[in-house]
Amino acid sequence: MKKVKYRIFLDYDKEERWINDMAEKGWHLEKFAPGRFVFRKGEPGAYIYRLEFVGNLPKEEKEEYVGILEDSGASIVHESFGWIYAKKPADGGPFELYTDAGSKIAYYNRILNTFLILFLVAIGGAGYNFSLARMTDIEAVPIASGVVCALSAFIIGVQMIKISRKKKKLQESFFE
Repeated sequence: MKKVKYRIFLDYDKEERWINDMAEKGWHLEKFAPGRFVFRKGEPGAYIYRLEFVGNLPKEEKEEYVGILEDSGASIVHESFGWIYAKKPADGGPFELYTDAGSKIAYYNRILNTFLILFLVAIGGAGYNFSLARMTDIEAVPIASGVVCALSAFIIGVQMIKISRKKKKLQESFFE
């Protein structure tokens, strides 16, 4: 039996928790597309899921990392937009992708660097569209595009702040 759920997440930790909550109820992630999750009915609590950002890793490093995950008993459910959705049988023990603070901090830095580029592109797009609106007779389209870009920059900025706080908290505990 399959179940399709439509949901948009702006926070990958919340998305991971939700997927694991679904798994606890016996719904195991089978496919993913932005905003669309396909689950298959199975044994409740049989798998633990983790989301991992690998979007800015070189191809060889990504393949090596996926190999390490698979060697640990995990399997890749889906990969989309630089994110890997991995699962591991729950009876195989804990499924932690990072066991030390240093590697987790490096992971946060990878996400922040990618988000920074997206943030700057969105800010640039907003500025360009708002300035274009002042130079043309047709203002509605550039203003609407500028608002979308500004809203995107805001959402990305909020996520960057959240990740920066997690990183700072981890650094403080790591260097104490």
